[in-house]
Amino acid sequence: MPSPRRVRQRLLVSVRRDHRWAAWLEDERVVEFQHEREGEASSLGNIYFGRITRVEKGLGAAFVDIGLEAAAFLPLSEAGASAVEGASVVVQIEREGWAGKGPRATTRASLPGVYLILLPERRGISVSERIVDKNERSRLAALVKPIAEAGEGFMVRTAADGAQEDQLREEAAALRASWQELRGRAGARPPALLHRQPPIDLRLLRDHGPQFDEVIYDRRDAASAATTWFRSVLPTLATRIAFRRDVEWTPAPVEILEQIEDALQSSIDLAAGGGLVIEPTEALTVIDVNARSAGDAQADVASERVQLRTNLAAADEIARQIRLRNIGGIIVVDFIDLKDGTHRRQVVDRLRAATANDSAPVWVGAMSRLGLVELTRKRRGPTLVEIMTRPCTACEGTGRARQPRDGA
Repeated sequence: MPSPRRVRQRLLVSVRRDHRWAAWLEDERVVEFQHEREGEASSLGNIYFGRITRVEKGLGAAFVDIGLEAAAFLPLSEAGASAVEGASVVVQIEREGWAGKGPRATTRASLPGVYLILLPERRGISVSERIVDKNERSRLAALVKPIAEAGEGFMVRTAADGAQEDQLREEAAALRASWQELRGRAGARPPALLHRQPPIDLRLLRDHGPQFDEVIYDRRDAASAATTWFRSVLPTLATRIAFRRDVEWTPAPVEILEQIEDALQSSIDLAAGGGLVIEPTEALTVIDVNARSAGDAQADVASERVQLRTNLAAADEIARQIRLRNIGGIIVVDFIDLKDGTHRRQVVDRLRAATANDSAPVWVGAMSRLGLVELTRKRRGPTLVEIMTRPCTACEGTGRARQPRDGA
């Protein structure tokens, strides 16, 4: 059996005076896209020293002033004895605010590195489920367990697969020092920002680990800053970072942004025929898989073999689209009906394999006899639509209007 073809993975980063964007490419196709404007950086993952302004026992929540426009929502089950108005508390944003709601916070802060996630006030060692080799999981757990100090725990990330003890120990020490430093700043008067997440490009590189082939910046100073950062966390990979003028990029910035434009549309054509219709609602996202156009021979459309081929192509594209659009929550996919149970399982297996590289956790259920598959994907920051558009004032928010176009 031939080994699977290796996918080329690159990050292209464009930096301008008032914004930057980063596109993660797999074989020249954009699979993740982040855009950040000056003054509009995401608060997700930031750690704040806040003050409780209101306690609502009926809602089971405390509201914390962290210096943002809306107070953060903190479950009372986490606030503990601190759940009184005027009390100070250290919280981390675990979900950004949306639809007029404030962000959701937690007192169970964590600090992510490339190989490890430090859990400062939670004991125990866990290993990413994406490391499937049982021997490797046991090896990593055995290496990390003596590294943890009293009262702290670690989560071993997927990127740690094959990592050596000195790499894990060095990163654990660096994360611990960062935690102690930010805790030392908690004596300031709340609200105060204690820890800010790095820029979008460094977050992508940190969360993907060492699997990339190259990182290209269109500004020399940005490439230099990234190289310095890498020398402190992944020194062996610092040589993969380079400056290259955007006119030399392949694909060109305009081609990258064309792929982003396509991802803002509700309909997507499949190269193998047929297409997808992606419709977000407030409760969930619905994806409909359509067969080939009516112009094709009816017998061809009706064949199980063609339907299976279209569904398999759709599974690959669905995995890319939910990752690129950063769709979170419940997703329901209506595949083309298949009579053969083996074929239905084949489509689900393909969807699970296609979502395995997603940096956000994805769960895929079984296919019903009606061809429905339910997925869940962890919410992480704003969706692509929220990044690239704004509510339409003409229709009072029922539609979206494009954000002012930034230069490539």
